[in-house]
Amino acid sequence: MLSEGPVKHLSSPVTDSTSEVLIQQIPDALTIAVEQAGLHADDVLFSLPADVTQDGKPRAGWLVVTAESLHVFDEAESHPAAVFHLRDADKVRLLQTVGSAFVQLRIDEIYVDVVRLSNGLREIYGRGVAQIRRLLAGEPFQPDALRSRSETICSDCNLPLPAPKAPCPRCAKKGGIFKRTFMLMRPYWSSILLLLAVMVGGVCLDLVPPLLTRKLVDEVIVPHTNIGWLPWILGGLVVASAGRMLLNVVIGRTSSFVGTRITKELRERVQTKLLGLNVDYYNRHSAGSLMSRVLNDVDYFQGFVSQMAQGFLLNVLLVLGIGATLFVMNWQLALWVMIPIPFVLIGTAVYWKVIYPRYYRVWDSQSKMAQSLTGLLQGIRLVKAFGQEDREKKRFAKAAGYVQSAKRSLEMSAATFNPIMGFVFGLGGLIVWNAGGRDVLADKISLGTLMAFFALLGMFYSPVQALSMFSSWLTGFVAAGQRVFEVLDSTSQLDEPAESRRLMNLQGRVELRDVTFGYDPYTPVLKNVSLTIEPGQFVGIVGKSGSGKTTLVNLICRFYDPQEGAVLIDGEDVRELGTDALRENIGLVLQEPFMFRATIAENIAYGKPDADPLSIIQAARAANAHDFIAKKVAGYDTKLGENGAGLSGGEKQRMSIARALLTDPAILIMDEATSAVDTESEQEIQRALAHACKGRTTIAIAHRLSTLKNADIIYVMDEGRVAESGSHDELMERDGIYARLVKIQTQLTRLEAA
Repeated sequence: MLSEGPVKHLSSPVTDSTSEVLIQQIPDALTIAVEQAGLHADDVLFSLPADVTQDGKPRAGWLVVTAESLHVFDEAESHPAAVFHLRDADKVRLLQTVGSAFVQLRIDEIYVDVVRLSNGLREIYGRGVAQIRRLLAGEPFQPDALRSRSETICSDCNLPLPAPKAPCPRCAKKGGIFKRTFMLMRPYWSSILLLLAVMVGGVCLDLVPPLLTRKLVDEVIVPHTNIGWLPWILGGLVVASAGRMLLNVVIGRTSSFVGTRITKELRERVQTKLLGLNVDYYNRHSAGSLMSRVLNDVDYFQGFVSQMAQGFLLNVLLVLGIGATLFVMNWQLALWVMIPIPFVLIGTAVYWKVIYPRYYRVWDSQSKMAQSLTGLLQGIRLVKAFGQEDREKKRFAKAAGYVQSAKRSLEMSAATFNPIMGFVFGLGGLIVWNAGGRDVLADKISLGTLMAFFALLGMFYSPVQALSMFSSWLTGFVAAGQRVFEVLDSTSQLDEPAESRRLMNLQGRVELRDVTFGYDPYTPVLKNVSLTIEPGQFVGIVGKSGSGKTTLVNLICRFYDPQEGAVLIDGEDVRELGTDALRENIGLVLQEPFMFRATIAENIAYGKPDADPLSIIQAARAANAHDFIAKKVAGYDTKLGENGAGLSGGEKQRMSIARALLTDPAILIMDEATSAVDTESEQEIQRALAHACKGRTTIAIAHRLSTLKNADIIYVMDEGRVAESGSHDELMERDGIYARLVKIQTQLTRLEAA
């Protein structure tokens, strides 16, 4: 079982990379040690770094795997390397502990520690253990399983991804976000052109008051002449101000119209995309995170339109228009005005590099707080049942503190940047005062010109400063845009056929042909499963937890596609059918029934919204739900609370069965459909289903085996394979896995009765 040998000259520093794995080779530093252990390089399948000793001390080492054994090397110890022969083991596992994990082999019914590793190496060791498991089962080694890139780490910059398989925010192309945003605005080009024309007119009006002020000072006030011009000049100032006000109204209303329309359409597109993604996507993203993208991040696109209309574009036009006017009035003095501009550009570039990463931390903290709050509200009954209000307060306070810390870091940086920019602009004004004042005293320019110049100077520096702060909003918009487009760019991972075919007169024959599937492709849950369910059969699927029962249902409903083999309905591969055509013929009753905040009738009719009241009542009767519904004050019009608040677990389950029966599916699948009801209700549901299941194929997953006594055939799943099949009586006669499960449940029932 365990042999030892001398180890010398072992030195193998472990890097920080979680993807360090040597396929069919050994580390250079282990060459001598491996040779002394009697290994050859050709024998090695792969090598993984180890960074923790068995007693938890940091230390570099390696796990070298061959087809027949595992070899552990430790650079700091002179004792022999440990060798574990796979022929002596029947199972392998990666055992997670606090701060580290162990690779363990089960030898003689006892798990033995092979090597210890830190959490930073968990992902690659998870893949390695999957390959060791294949070796134990006599299956071929899969080197690609170890070579494939990490789903949680960016392959370019090695930063953690927001979610598995998500695009990296740091490496994403920022320019693409603006291009796609402008494409969203394409239907509104007429309104946008109107905005541009109005903004140009507004800039022209902004130039009028300083010019009129110069004329007033130089030709009326200082020389005390042309007194009659005074009311006309003042009237011109009033007209320019009123005109600017009207143009601002047009700009504001038009940008609001375009911005709200774009936000509405984009929010609908994101929601539509979310509905089209498969179940795997929701396993990788929390509901709180997705809600934040739909509700909060999309609002940045309305801000984008406002910034373009009343922020960025307006300020650019003001800078160009006023800058040109300054040079026309006095180009020498205008050059002094430009002195702060290079410092502003440098400051903006620094702001972008320093502040931008902090926006991601703000979003991440807000997302985690939303997740915390969503989980709290969904599980509020559990929180109160166990008196964990104080614990949840502390947990939320921790999430809120993370938001506070992230925002404080961001805003403190901005609070430092803004005064510095203000100081730079103030110096620019002082420089102009000095140069302009000298020119006035030297009679090089008039006092009116200097006053007009200073009026324009304030109008010039204001948009320049706004543009320097535009990077603050821009970084937030880019971060939000990346998260929104990440959803829109996500793939469902289920290829729809070019032409969806409808199943006419579906018989309900279900066949799994050599199906292998794993949520991680290299760790299969179902292994070469083949079974056939004939039309109209009542089939039971049993097995211990984790044996692959629910996964089987997921494949039949095409929530996932198998990596190998095929799932066929009436001889048609489900991948050749459209998901809509498939699922309209399948009724699914889940183990945990979900109810919407709607009436009882609306919940039952969810799969068939146009169902008439009589059909709804008949479906409720078939599911033994009519009696308790009729006792409600409002009957079928009773409004339910969050997730069916006001109903018991058994009542919700019976409504879920009624919902499935109403669609009159050719195939009815029940995943632990009677697990939440009492024995009496279970018997009544079974009698109702015995009638309702006639003429349709019924697949029932059950832990309560008494519900499957009348099944035509029962498939017993064990470790991803069909271990047994037959009727209840046939399986009891074999005295195998099924018989053992029935005996255990019978004993438990007797103990409960006692």
